[in-house]
Amino acid sequence: MELDFLLLFSWFVTTAIISISVLIICKPSEVQLNLEQVQKMFKNYWIHIFVGILAILSKFIVDNIDRSLMVKEQLDMTELIFLIEGKSVLFFQETLRHNILDFLLTHFYIIGLMTTTFCTFIFPLYFDDRKMANRVSTSILWSYFLAVPFFLFFNVRVTGDYITEMESIAYNLSPEINSWFRTIDTFSNGMPSLHVALPLSAYLTLRNWNKKEWNKFQNFLLVMISLTIFSILYLGIHWILDIIAGFIIAMLAVMISNKTNEAFWRFTYSKLSSK
Repeated sequence: MELDFLLLFSWFVTTAIISISVLIICKPSEVQLNLEQVQKMFKNYWIHIFVGILAILSKFIVDNIDRSLMVKEQLDMTELIFLIEGKSVLFFQETLRHNILDFLLTHFYIIGLMTTTFCTFIFPLYFDDRKMANRVSTSILWSYFLAVPFFLFFNVRVTGDYITEMESIAYNLSPEINSWFRTIDTFSNGMPSLHVALPLSAYLTLRNWNKKEWNKFQNFLLVMISLTIFSILYLGIHWILDIIAGFIIAMLAVMISNKTNEAFWRFTYSKLSSK
């Protein structure tokens, strides 16, 4: 059963509305919101956008490799995670379970990730802050690159799929949503949680450079990260160790980015600008 077009459309429309709202609320005071700024963004930062698209496409390649490895090698490490933390995540679902929360948090899980990722990547480009755009983009890329070996060789299944008493609420809210998730998700890439690592790496980058014009956006990221952590535990998706790993990956990504950021973009600009 294919995902209903109207549902998919509603996710993207809601993401766009929230993103524009955040843009208006969190923008630096000197920046004007207009179409000219959008044109300027595509003209001046097309390389960043191109690199971002390549990173997204690489995720599909990694997922396909992961599916193949899981079939051939059985690299399932979920039992190890379970031995360490047991059924501790079950508390979030059993204690707070409610139909309204099921609905709201499932849609937040989808829309929240798209909104946070989009805003985190696009805002520095739109606000024409090249140094911050370079730093944030590099930190996000390193978060993903550091996670890839875990995705391929340390497969951890979602909690709702492993703990008998838990349900994968987000995946099973409706047949349409379940079908969509099975198309895009391997259900075995829990460690580390990129839902945490990606926005946290951006937050830490912004905080390290401590520009006042980014304070509102930093607060927005903190709220989104907090809601995301609660959601992925409640919905039966991530283990606590997945989240801790996401924190560690984000911190490592920022540290590596600080050392490689200038060299990476100097090399990227030289290679792509010459073509």
